[in-house]
Amino acid sequence: MISVDQAFKGWHPGEQAVQGLMCLPERVSVAAIVNNLPDQHRIFHSTRLHYVPVTTLDDEGRPWASILCSSEGTPGFIHSPSNTALHINACLWPGDPISFTLSHLDGREDNLLASGLGLEPSTRRRNKFSGRVSDASFDGNDLTLELSVSHALGLCPKYIKVAKLEPYPNVAPRVVHDRRHMMQGTRLPDDVIQFIHQADTAYLATSYVARSEDADVHPSRVSTNHRGGRPGFVRVRPGDGRTLVLPNYNGNRMMNSLGNIFITPLAGIVFPSFSTGAVLYVTGKAETLFGEAARKLMSRVSAVTTLYVTGFSFVENALPIRETPDTVEDSPYCPPICYLSEEKPPEDPYQDIALSLLRTRVHNDTLATFTFEASRPVQIRASQNAVVDLSHFVRERAPKLVDWTPGNWAESDDCVRTWTVSVPPTPASPATFSLTIRPVTRGLITPVLHQLAHKVDPNREGKAMDVSSLGIVAQLRGVGGSLRVPEPLAACDGGRRLLWIAGGIGLTPFLGLTHHVVNLARRTYGMWDVVLVISSREPEVMLSLVHEAYQDVANLGVGDHDGDDRPPVDLTFSIHLFAEHAPTDLPRLPASVSVTMHRGRIDDDGTFFESVGACEREAHICGPLPFVLNAMKSLTAAGVDPESVLRERFTY
Repeated sequence: MISVDQAFKGWHPGEQAVQGLMCLPERVSVAAIVNNLPDQHRIFHSTRLHYVPVTTLDDEGRPWASILCSSEGTPGFIHSPSNTALHINACLWPGDPISFTLSHLDGREDNLLASGLGLEPSTRRRNKFSGRVSDASFDGNDLTLELSVSHALGLCPKYIKVAKLEPYPNVAPRVVHDRRHMMQGTRLPDDVIQFIHQADTAYLATSYVARSEDADVHPSRVSTNHRGGRPGFVRVRPGDGRTLVLPNYNGNRMMNSLGNIFITPLAGIVFPSFSTGAVLYVTGKAETLFGEAARKLMSRVSAVTTLYVTGFSFVENALPIRETPDTVEDSPYCPPICYLSEEKPPEDPYQDIALSLLRTRVHNDTLATFTFEASRPVQIRASQNAVVDLSHFVRERAPKLVDWTPGNWAESDDCVRTWTVSVPPTPASPATFSLTIRPVTRGLITPVLHQLAHKVDPNREGKAMDVSSLGIVAQLRGVGGSLRVPEPLAACDGGRRLLWIAGGIGLTPFLGLTHHVVNLARRTYGMWDVVLVISSREPEVMLSLVHEAYQDVANLGVGDHDGDDRPPVDLTFSIHLFAEHAPTDLPRLPASVSVTMHRGRIDDDGTFFESVGACEREAHICGPLPFVLNAMKSLTAAGVDPESVLRERFTY
């Protein structure tokens, strides 16, 4: 196996500066950027991509982002002959800037830098690469591009919308505007501004030109990064009609693009439309504003990048790719559009759903449940997650309620977090849901929430405490998670045989699924055989949470069992609890639930999973990455097909 090593010795001066300006509490390790293409990246680029954005520089050093793909719009136009090489065979259309940035390679050593980003919208997988152009040749509209790759990195998927792409080869590209150099005082055409204000996807091209004294340690490079948001998230200043304003949303905290701009104030953006096939390319002078300067230009945003356009090209009906409309799913992380201070926002702008914190409940020192009520009924399926904006709580209410002072970090953080819903809304309470949360070490949001929960329950009674009078509000940005929810299967068809495997707080999606399955079983829908495997240092708390999820259904009074707690006839629910010690206070579980204790951890040779018939069950794992990997190893040893297992990494 070829080794993959760290690509850089550290963050370059611009990245360090921006990380400091953004008051990031802990920098991501630069070791995440490796010096060649891992095998999975090579396979991904070669087999999964319908298109690839690529950044190159023109004779003036301006970054331009291109969109490269085959004439048919199908994957397979990229090849990787080695772990440091990518060969791209693309069909260009008029107006794409790579036709002139690479037209004359001789004597342009400094301008041979290149980068790209492989992104698959249907899965939100994304991998970035950068290096240099080894060779480029043109034959009519065909481009053969050979890249020497020296850096590779996986990117943050938060703002990528889900969509299935389909080939659409019958295109007729038409260059509407092609102005490589704009005159002073010239505005962008109205149709270009309208296109920008409808865009929800962009790719940002930047460059870092190293000073001679830094070049050996921090060599020059270019970068291609994804930017996504709700349609219109990029604004054009009405005053000059040519300055784009791009809000910075929290991502992987590496600050590659903003760090590049800090040193080399140039950038390019390409806006592809996968509904119409149109593509807009812009390049120009870039600057990033922070803190009050940013909020003065665009309220509620702590960092914005401005791009004063000096060249652009707009081509209609160019992309031989289209998104399938019924597969499009917007990212729940994308915030509402922030309009410029010089704009007049719509009278009825889109607003997120308002949330009010109703109750808190402390389970132990490191686990608590928070129950919210939405301003209107919300649809949340079992095992889905809620994307919650707690900025008002963190910046306004928390300093008045608990012993905590927000620092600069709170100003630069968007205060948006994602948690799996442990108790979803019900027909009786369609706007109420609960989140069971563990505090993150050195985190911003979760420690403050836990401090509040402990303050209102100082005696640790473990009861639900009413906090509605405190006036704590939040915003529900969206609901995510597309894992399939098991539907009933009749006994004559064999019923459902499920295997749920939870590592610690990774139990939370299975609490909602327990509620879902027990509800169906009580209404005599299907036959169910559930094996829930829990590995935890807190067995008492985990069993208590499962018991409550199970009993909540009985308290709803559904089906033919209104008001009683008789066990469903067609449900077998077996809990296998792996822990270092046996629970000291076992909750009273229904007769249909059995609990088996196991000392220590799940074996990795498959013995346990063989004993519960894992091969004949639908397996679903949720927990920290090491737990998931070990469980997968054991399942594979037991004969389970790894591709059949639903897996979730649980990080918050």
